[in-house]
Amino acid sequence: MRYLVSFDIDNTLLQSSTGHMESLICAIHDVYGLATRVDVINHHGMTDQEIIIKILEKYDVSHKAIWSKLKQCRDLMQRHYVQIVQSENIVILEGVLKLLGKLDQEGFLLGLVTGNLEPIAQAKLKKIGIFNIFKFGGFGSDHISRTELVKIAIERAGRLFDLDKNNQVYHIGDAPQDMRAAREAGVTPIGVTTGIFSAAELRSAGAYRVVPNFANADAILKILRGG
Repeated sequence: MRYLVSFDIDNTLLQSSTGHMESLICAIHDVYGLATRVDVINHHGMTDQEIIIKILEKYDVSHKAIWSKLKQCRDLMQRHYVQIVQSENIVILEGVLKLLGKLDQEGFLLGLVTGNLEPIAQAKLKKIGIFNIFKFGGFGSDHISRTELVKIAIERAGRLFDLDKNNQVYHIGDAPQDMRAAREAGVTPIGVTTGIFSAAELRSAGAYRVVPNFANADAILKILRGG
């Protein structure tokens, strides 16, 4: 049996990046001519493309106009962030490095399922030197739906590695959307309360287990092993 574990990024592995949302708002302004803020919607747990769409819908931008320029907006957002990240302080959350190292050493196959556009996810994780530990992934540039991102990540893992049908697959994230997406994709969700959501909210959304953070790597390993 192989153990596969995918991780969300923002507020799960890292503190949320202010530069990330800055690049999104700048791209919306440059492409759609709209001056706005990210807090005009409740964006927590959304994919990047979903955030763009929901903000534009808030201002009654037509679906035709949104979709006709969405790729242009994504591309510009990525270019903005690649510049911003050079001077940004990326903060790794408590216990993350130890947990990733332990899981890798124990033979777990590690991946990413994140609403971040793929170049943005890469830029963040490469800056702090942990991108290469992740061997598969589903990214916000692949699909708007987080559930589809979980499915895409698993499909990619299956193509890249010799996996049998007996795999145990987990997704770890800080938002109810992570928990629901994992359940809908047939994956076991693990919640972590390092974001703005409570343990009760994560359990209500379907979390199999909830941990406060990644400080106790042995306890998390025991959960993943089925203890």
